[in-house]
Amino acid sequence: MVSLEKRLSAAADDSINQLGGNFKGSSMRVEKPKSAPGCFSGICGGAPPKEREVDVILIGAGVMSATVGLMLKELEPSWKMMMFERLGAPGEESSNGFNNAGTGHAGFMEPNYTKEVKNADGSLRTVTTDKVEHVCEQFLSSRQYWEYLTKTGKLPKPDTWIHQTNHIALGVGKDQVEFIKKRYEAMKSHPLFTSMEICLPEEKEKAKQWAPLIVKGRDPNEPICMTKVPHGTDVDYGALTKAKITAFQELGGDLRLHTEVTDVKKNKDGKWVITTKVNGAGSGWAYNKAKFVFVGAGGWALLMLQKAGIPEVNGYMALPVTGDWAICQNPEVVHQHRVKVYAPGAPGAPPMSMPHLDYRTIGGKEVLLFGPFGSMTMKFLRYGSVTDAFRALKPHNLIPTAGALSRNLSLAVMLMKDVFKSAMGKLHDIRHYYPEADPDDWVFIPAGVRAQIIKKDPKTGKGMLQFGTEVVTGENGTICGLLGASPGASTCVSIALAVIEKCFGNSPEFKKWSPKLKEMIPSWSPDVAAGDMKKVTPDIVDNIYKTTGSALQISPK
Repeated sequence: MVSLEKRLSAAADDSINQLGGNFKGSSMRVEKPKSAPGCFSGICGGAPPKEREVDVILIGAGVMSATVGLMLKELEPSWKMMMFERLGAPGEESSNGFNNAGTGHAGFMEPNYTKEVKNADGSLRTVTTDKVEHVCEQFLSSRQYWEYLTKTGKLPKPDTWIHQTNHIALGVGKDQVEFIKKRYEAMKSHPLFTSMEICLPEEKEKAKQWAPLIVKGRDPNEPICMTKVPHGTDVDYGALTKAKITAFQELGGDLRLHTEVTDVKKNKDGKWVITTKVNGAGSGWAYNKAKFVFVGAGGWALLMLQKAGIPEVNGYMALPVTGDWAICQNPEVVHQHRVKVYAPGAPGAPPMSMPHLDYRTIGGKEVLLFGPFGSMTMKFLRYGSVTDAFRALKPHNLIPTAGALSRNLSLAVMLMKDVFKSAMGKLHDIRHYYPEADPDDWVFIPAGVRAQIIKKDPKTGKGMLQFGTEVVTGENGTICGLLGASPGASTCVSIALAVIEKCFGNSPEFKKWSPKLKEMIPSWSPDVAAGDMKKVTPDIVDNIYKTTGSALQISPK
């Protein structure tokens, strides 16, 4: 021990602690520069702002910019592309594993994708399936593109970012049990959902096998009903984003971190000038010119599109919502619940309040996640500014904003209740789904920010709150941005296709891109909307699940 301490310490007279005489000037062994940059750049003799010109600029380094950028780089390898991210790493905002639910949203278990249809007496007749079918087809596009990237070596081993996870829709109590039954009846015969199974209230042993934490300790007189789909997935979108951007760079894409976009303006020649700022040795400013700009900046996309001054964004506003997740890291508990369980919210609750108890793998760490517990914020990003919402308010979106907020008071009530909910109150919510939850197993962590869309209702002209994602494109297709939240990450491939179709569909390049797009996503067709399948038959669906399941190592277990 004595010899070890001697090796780990050094006295003042040790050579490593001695200066070579008095300190003189620069610590670098170079000649002092003959002149220094001035105080005000060009005014005092300093370097002027840098000017660069490329073909494509992507603002933000999240899953959407990663997908659009990588697709375009494969379609046009010779195009010069730059991606700007103000944080120190890609995928650290909404794409980060702890800032989203990590669900491969395919409609298997999400109650808000199947709207209730009531009888005249108010009883539940059935549920609609058009939305759930659309979401499922979109996620199949994602699975196919990820299969292509995996097979061509552009993504790392699948088990570093995606895992097979049964998706379970849960109903607790008489009304929710009836909903789950009607949902199953409406969905089971569709080719997309033929693998769906149901566990009726009386099938208690089956329920224990499917989701033991849901059943254990529950009042045996409380009815529960579940459906299960074995093709469900858990996705670490943060890891996936980083992997896509690595592939983007390997193909020649230029990622610039610690770089903030401060302005977006259209030049007289029709090209866009993106002003960026860094804390650098030069002036710190740069003017970056491009023929096409994609704004994948999460909640800040609205602010960027407003700076661009495109009329298509007029009337849009965003309602930023944040909150907490409850995280359980106890391996003994986690290993009992390697499934994702979604359930309907309380009667009248907004879609985003649907609670879920999920198995997650983030950065190789297995956890359970429960939530969301909502909260209000003025930031459009987790690392945004408290002035974001105020900066986005414009004369053209004041009336839609007021109308949307007045029509969604239930959301404000829910958020206020969650804001003032105690730790024991949150534990009570967890125990509604996991009756024997131990409070010492659960930690509350901040969630990301969802900037929900506010816009004019195309039917009534009144303000509405849209729970989803929307692609906003300038008139000539030279600038495009993504607004909204869930299920954005899951449907990133369909959204990227929509961007390419809307912005380049009439260009001479698009026709030559079609074979490559078909290679990337075999179900893609220029004859239908991006993400939709032209034909949906049991054979086609089974083949997609088989090929993607094998390549991504997510076949049902």
